Amino acid sequence: MKINTKRLLSLALISGFAVSLTGCGGSNGSSASGCNQIAIAAVGPYTGADNASGRPARNAAELAVSQFNAKYPECPIGLVAYDTQGNPDNAANLADGLVADKRIVGVVGPSFSGETAAMMPAFEEGGLPSVNGSATNPDLTKQGWKTFHRSVGSDATQGPAAAVYIVDGLGAKRVAVIDDTGLYGKTNADLTAKQIKELGAEVPLRTNVDPESVDYSAAVASLKAANIDAIYFGGVSAPAARLIRQARDAGITAPFVGGDGLNSLDFINAPGGASIGAALTCPCILAEPPTGKRQITFAKAYEEAYGATPGLYTAEFYDSANMILNAIKDGYRTRSGIQNWLKTASFKGITKQIEFDKTGEVKAGSIFVFEVTPEGGLKQVAQIKGKKIVK
Repeated sequence: MKINTKRLLSLALISGFAVSLTGCGGSNGSSASGCNQIAIAAVGPYTGADNASGRPARNAAELAVSQFNAKYPECPIGLVAYDTQGNPDNAANLADGLVADKRIVGVVGPSFSGETAAMMPAFEEGGLPSVNGSATNPDLTKQGWKTFHRSVGSDATQGPAAAVYIVDGLGAKRVAVIDDTGLYGKTNADLTAKQIKELGAEVPLRTNVDPESVDYSAAVASLKAANIDAIYFGGVSAPAARLIRQARDAGITAPFVGGDGLNSLDFINAPGGASIGAALTCPCILAEPPTGKRQITFAKAYEEAYGATPGLYTAEFYDSANMILNAIKDGYRTRSGIQNWLKTASFKGITKQIEFDKTGEVKAGSIFVFEVTPEGGLKQVAQIKGKKIVK
C-alpha cells in the first residue's frame, strides 16, 4: 500500500500542540467501529543531536497509525509527537502535559532510557500504558511500574552479549571500557566490563568521557598507555563518533564495539571513515534488508512514505505502535482497558511473537551484532543467545 507522505506528516505534531481528531460514539465491541476522539503519543528526540535515533521510531508509529486509519476509517486515531531532544529534563517537563491530555490512551516510546525513567512516574500516576521499542536499561522493569512495557530485550542481556562477542568472537584479552556518563551508557559499560572479567579477560582501563566535550585527547592517551586489544564504548552515537575518530587519528586500531546507542548516521558516517569495521550490539533485527513477507511489506511501505530504509529499532517501534492499535481494534479505548489488554497479549509482530512478563519485560529475543560497512551501512556478523555465539 502506497502511503501519502504529506498525509502522514499531518498526523504528527512536534512538541505536543493540538492535533486534529475526529471520531464517533464510544463502544467496547470487538471491532474497530465506534471510536471516541482518541490518540496515541510518540515520544523521543525528533530534533537536536539525537534526532537520527528518534525520527525513524516516530515514523514507524506514524506509519502504523496511517495504515490503521486507512483500514478502519470509521475509527480514526490521532498521533501526537512529543520532542524531548533526548534530554531527560525536557522529557520530565513534557510528561505532566502529556498525561493531562485525556485523548491520549497509549504511548510509543520514549526512545532512550534516561528520558523514559524521567517520564514513567507521571505515566504510572496517570495510568497511561506505554510500549517501548528501544529503551533497554534493566532498571526500568525493576521499579514496580505496571504501565511500562518494552518490545526488546534489556541491557541485562545486551551488555553480557557484547562481552561474549569481544572475548570469544574477537579473541580480545585486554579490553578498555569507556562510557559517556549517561544512564544508558554507564549501565551498559558496567555490565559489559563485569562479563569481560568473568570470561577471563582483563579490563585495564575503565573510564568515561564528557558527552558535551569535543576534545578526548586524555581518553585517547589513556587508551594508548593501556596496551589494549579492544575497546568497548557504552553510550550514544555523538561522543562515540568523536572518540573513534580521535583514537584512529592517534593510530589506535583496536576493534571498537558499542551498544545500540551507536546506531546513528553521525557514528556510522564518522569523518574519515573512522567507524568502518566498528561493531554494535542490538536486541533488535536489521530490517534492511528485510526477511519474510511481513518485513518486506513493512520495509516497502516505510521507504515509499519516507524515502529511506528502516534502521535499527524502526521495526520494533512499528510493532510497539501496532500493539496499542490492536488493543483499540479489539474494543479497548481507555488507558485502563489497553493496559489490561497488554498484560495478557500474545502479539505476532514483524520482529517476533511479543508477550510481556509481569514486569513488562518481553519474554523472548536474541542479541545481534552488526558491523559498519564501507558503504555506510550495517551488516550482521553474529547472533548471540545466552552466552554463546550461534552464527
